Amino acid sequence: MSGRPRSQLGLVYVGTFFLFLSVPFWMSPPSTDSAGNIVLPEVRERARREGRVRVIAEMRLPAGQHVPEGLLSGAALNVQRRDIAGVRGQILARLAGRTHHVLRQYSSVPLIALEVGPDALTELEASSLLVRRVVEDTLNAPTLPQSVPLIGADQAWSRGFDGSGMVVAIVDTGVEVTHPFLAGKVVEEACYSSNVTGHSSTVCPNGQTEQIGPGAGVSCPLSSCWHGTHVAGIAAGNGGGAGVAFSGIAKGAQIMAVQVFSKFTS
Repeated sequence: MSGRPRSQLGLVYVGTFFLFLSVPFWMSPPSTDSAGNIVLPEVRERARREGRVRVIAEMRLPAGQHVPEGLLSGAALNVQRRDIAGVRGQILARLAGRTHHVLRQYSSVPLIALEVGPDALTELEASSLLVRRVVEDTLNAPTLPQSVPLIGADQAWSRGFDGSGMVVAIVDTGVEVTHPFLAGKVVEEACYSSNVTGHSSTVCPNGQTEQIGPGAGVSCPLSSCWHGTHVAGIAAGNGGGAGVAFSGIAKGAQIMAVQVFSKFTS
């Protein structure tokens, strides 16, 4: 697609794993335990109005509350995964013959992503022994102030572990080195892009397919090239220089900015 950055290495947005440090879906809204509150009225209304709605259904597990896998032994982890698979199977069996499409199934969390019609939504609401709640599948914007305390990074900082002495490589769309949140952070830079006739053109500042040194890892000049800076801030941004009360996960670390995308022209 013309004008959109893509990685010649196939490393599409490598840094995005940091985004999963945000609040887990099923911890965000208040829990709904009564059958009448399983589906919010606005979700039901949208399904009626549009005929279908994308939702995420949270299951009820036999053992009770879902436990993050990092807190489980190997045996307990396997039991929880079997419970998730078992309940999911029962829910999907109840949806047979109803208007629905399975968008995503998960093995480690008690969730199913579905597109459902009003009849399937009614069936989910009637399955209160299997379904804890159903919410609309929408885009959300978790923020860094939430992420840091949620994963315990602030506790690590208090013990002296803030990334100082380490360098984090951001293999992405480049990094805006002058951003106040990243002041003095970028210590190494490189760019690897491609020139393929009729297919792609390099976005390295020197116009070549490779550049190493100061200025090489700047953000590529295309519309999606904010992404590397975004990820760099999550990884190692320092709020002190930007005048904000929060920082990135490894706030004391430095950054290696590596730009690996190209502009595809065909």
